[in-house]
Formats: sequence, C-alpha cells, structure tokens
Amino acid sequence: MIITGFILITPILFCTLILLRYQIAYPKIIHGSSTVKYKLIDLGQNDFFRYSFESLILKKRRVFLKTETETECIKWIYVNKTDFRKLHPENPMNMKQKNYTIMFTFQAKRLVFGGYKTKIIQIKKINEEPEIFKS
Repeated sequence: MIITGFILITPILFCTLILLRYQIAYPKIIHGSSTVKYKLIDLGQNDFFRYSFESLILKKRRVFLKTETETECIKWIYVNKTDFRKLHPENPMNMKQKNYTIMFTFQAKRLVFGGYKTKIIQIKKINEEPEIFKS
C-alpha cells in the first residue's frame, strides 16, 4: 500500500515542481522592444528541457529577439500560439520579398530558476528587411 501510494504521488509531485519552476517569477517587470529574428530551424539553444516543457505542455513557441533589452540580456522569449502567429504572419522569405518585418514591445518577468515569463504588448509592421537565419 505504501509503495503504491509512493508510485502515484511521485510523478504528481515531480510535475508540480517542474510547473512551479517555470511559473515563479520575481515581481520586477522588464520592458523591452525588438524586431523578430527569424530562425528557420530552431535547434540547440542549450535549454532542451525548458523548450520541451514550454512547447509540449504549455503550448508556447520560442521567438528570437534581434536586439537585446537594455537591462537584461534576453536572446529569446516564449509566447503563446496566437502571439506567435502575429509575430510570424507568413513565411519569412515572403516577408523578405515584400520588405517588411515585425517589431514588438513586451513585458517580461525574470523567473526564479532562469528564463523569462513574457507578455506581448504591441505589434507593428515596419519597412525593413527581416533578419533570417537557417539555424
């Protein structure tokens, strides 16, 4: 009976701790703005565990920033699917032909165990060639 209880409680406790790891944030809000850096292949950013957790469980996507914020060195953020569709309205190659890219402002809170919890505030198109990388 004790072993069965332990087997049932352990995965629930493990999942709860992982969820809390990526949800507990400091109260300080960081404001920033950037244009989107389009990476066609998103591999090897040294955070495979967080990327798996964010994409599979929380259904969020990673967005790379072209310019870093003034106060923090943020290279990428995770956003929900609706914001991701707004930041990637079409294929980046089509955007390059049409000569526009997306600029956005966001609020971020630094998570206690690393990373950022973000919220997109404003999105706008600008007449500039998008920065596109294959990996």
